[in-house]
Parts: sequence; structure tokens; C-alpha cells
Amino acid sequence: MASVLDNVKLTAILKDFYTVTRIRIAILDNNYRDIGGYPRKRAELCTYIRSSVEADRRCRECDRKACSIARQCAGPYMYRCHAGLYEIIEPLLLNGTVVGYLFFAHMFSAPNRAEGEKIILNSCKNYGLDRAKLVSLIADSQLLSLEYIAASSHLLETIATYLCLEKLGVIRYEDNLPIVVNQYILDNLNHDIQIDDICLFAGVGKTKLCAMSNRYFGMGIHEHIRSLKIEKAKAILASDENVFIEDVAERCGFGDYNYFISIFRKVVGVTPKKYWLEHRGETTESEQALTPLL
Repeated sequence: MASVLDNVKLTAILKDFYTVTRIRIAILDNNYRDIGGYPRKRAELCTYIRSSVEADRRCRECDRKACSIARQCAGPYMYRCHAGLYEIIEPLLLNGTVVGYLFFAHMFSAPNRAEGEKIILNSCKNYGLDRAKLVSLIADSQLLSLEYIAASSHLLETIATYLCLEKLGVIRYEDNLPIVVNQYILDNLNHDIQIDDICLFAGVGKTKLCAMSNRYFGMGIHEHIRSLKIEKAKAILASDENVFIEDVAERCGFGDYNYFISIFRKVVGVTPKKYWLEHRGETTESEQALTPLL
């Protein structure tokens, strides 16, 4: 993918926004990599938390999950991250396809500083961080109300729309083929997608399709399809409190229920049921009670 950022104009816009809100906006590409924004440097609190290898891993996991959910709802998604800070993801759309994200990161919000400090310290207690330094960085962080953050999310959505219309911050492909192919896959995730059908729809041969997939998606076309299906499954499991694994498999185009479980475990590292439980905060007792989620 190639960025078509008008760096001077974009930086001026994001700098003005930061001056007013004191909230950093990062621009992520479709692989969740930070490719721009203002300020370029993360807040000290976030930087220190991510100095822990485990915390950094959890941060990346949070980003991927949030982007997946934002992609599914095609709008801003606000959540509290693993470290106890608030974040907002807004997808960037090009011709109806999500090609990147705007990201409000590491916002400190709580009824008061004491309670906010307690939340962050408890959330980060297993990361091996120096408590005194963490307390000091929390004290230096701007305390924002949830109302302020919610209002900022509306502005984030407006900025995303403006960037796309002005083509200042849209991440695009060098030609339309990857967009056409990606959108076809997204529109048919509930089906058993055949390569021949993609070729017919896009008007290309298998050789060109496979070369394009490796170049733009960073993986083979079969793997890309599987990746999008698993992302959809993760989004469903993370957001639906009453779900059957059979239904998730069907909605993601896996005709074989056992194959879906096997692929999900291979890609994500846990079974669909365990992934669902992790996002519910359920105990072993609850796991035993959820007989449909086997």
C-alpha cells in the first residue's frame, strides 16, 4: 500500500486538533501499523507501560481487536484498554472499503484522579513496572471526562470523513484491483469463497490475483480470505453475549464446524469458546454451563 498523505496540510490539521483537545491522533494502516499522526511521540505514560514486553503484546492485541470491531460496525469504537486507559478507533473508508484507521490513544478518564490511579495500577500490576514511576506519570496525565471523550469521538468521525474527502490521510492502493478483491471477500465472508469466483468477478487470472495478494496483503489469497473470516469470527465472539459456535462458523463461511474450531485455534491461539469466555470474563464454572459453546 502507498500512503497519499499531504503531510504539511495533514500535520497542520492534526496539530490544531491536538492544541484544542490535547488528545493524540495516530493513523494506522490496514495492518494496524502506526504510519502518521500528531504528536508523533506517544504519551510518556503509554510509552512507559509499553516498555513491558507483556504490556506491549497486550497493546498490540487490543489494537487488533478494536480495529476488527470498528471495521465490523464501520464507525467509531470506544473502549477501555488492558492498561485501564480509554481509546477510540475510527475506520477510514475508501470506496466502501476499510483501508486504515484513526486512533485516539491512551486517554486517562475516571471520576477522580485517585480512582483513575487505582484502576491503572491494578490493570498494570503484572507487568513488572516501577510503581512509583507509574504513579508519577499518572499524576502528570490529563484527566478527561467520559463526556469529553465521547464528544471527541464525534469530532474524530468528522475528521475521518474530511480526510477521505480531501484525500489527505486516505491510505490507498496503486490501482483498484486490491480494493475490488478485498471488498468482494468482505461481502462474501459468509460463503465458501472460491478463487475462480474472485477471478471472474475481478476479471483477472489466478497468477495475477496471487501476485497481487502477496504484494498488497502480505500473504497468499487463501490465507488472506481465512484471515478476514477469522477477524469476523473474533468480532462476533467479542461483541455477542449469546452466540453458538455453529452460528459463528456459518456466518463466517465455514461449512465444517470442526474445521472452523481447528483453524480458529491455529490462528488465534485459543478455541472460539475460550476466546468468547475471555471477553465475557467468565469463570470455569460458567464455561461448564455454556454447553452450546463447545
